[in-house]
Amino acid sequence: MLVRIRECGVCGTDRDIVAGKYGRAPDGRTDLILGHENLGVVERTGESVSEFHPGDLVVATVRRGCGICRFCLSARSDFCSSGRFTERGIGGADGYFADEYVERPDYVVVVPPELSAVAVLLEPLSVVEKALEEGRLVLSRREPTPGYPPAGPPKALVAGTGAIGLLAVACLRIRGWDVTAVDRHDATPAAALVARLGGSHLNVTAGWEGVPLGAFDLVLEATGSADIDVRLLPTLGPNGVLVLTGIPPADGGTVPVPLGSLLRDLVLKNQAVVGSVNANRTYFEQGVQDLLAFRRSYGDAIDHLVAERRPVEEFSRLLLDRPSGAPKSALVFSA
Repeated sequence: MLVRIRECGVCGTDRDIVAGKYGRAPDGRTDLILGHENLGVVERTGESVSEFHPGDLVVATVRRGCGICRFCLSARSDFCSSGRFTERGIGGADGYFADEYVERPDYVVVVPPELSAVAVLLEPLSVVEKALEEGRLVLSRREPTPGYPPAGPPKALVAGTGAIGLLAVACLRIRGWDVTAVDRHDATPAAALVARLGGSHLNVTAGWEGVPLGAFDLVLEATGSADIDVRLLPTLGPNGVLVLTGIPPADGGTVPVPLGSLLRDLVLKNQAVVGSVNANRTYFEQGVQDLLAFRRSYGDAIDHLVAERRPVEEFSRLLLDRPSGAPKSALVFSA
């Protein structure tokens, strides 16, 4: 199927590739088309394609499996065990900062027209969906306890209020979680959105004293800071899980930590630390359902996550200078 790009989100991964931290051009080439947070419109389909039609609003997934390991062969390339996968716009395959692309239908998801204002968030939302599922699977070991239900809603801590963090707050809230979000800002649009979603916000610039220790069932990290990762471990409650989604720089130096104490708690309190990366099509499809749920529960609140849309001609500014106060910026390719 041939898809014309409508807009693409710009994220930290794109900026890191531009900075030379990682990224890989397709084999035999020295250049890579960036962009993985995509939204487009179907222009044409092959004769054997029946589930998509010209005019459909669509989002394409990012990772393409190795075709060798059991995970990729069963459409779970996010767990690729060979490491020979490619990722459009990131490693080994061109991305979506382009006028159009051609793709197989099994890597594309239809988005309802009423979600057009937020559909560019579907790729980062899929990362959240995967991360929360990883956390849920760990927490499921605590259930059931017949006749003894939980005393109250489960508690979650979300570290970081960029797009990933705010989408995590929204997902957890619609599932009935008590959510606290922390960052190093105060009275920002992100803090206001957390409040509108029914969560609590804490500014930890001056220190973490206000963050309760041993209080959270689930902690989701979305900062990419090794220092913050270490600070999050003591906030886990008994049987809790810390899910890491940020990618700290490999040359980020060392962080002094009370390693014995942290590992002792992991063992004695049945705690777990899980890393989660990428997402297969299942999580994109779940993301569509959650975007619809956000609409029903919060109206247009989530729309404000896309705080800036600029024409593609201004790509260098968005890639080189992180806009202040904008959880998500997007490049517009076509109306």
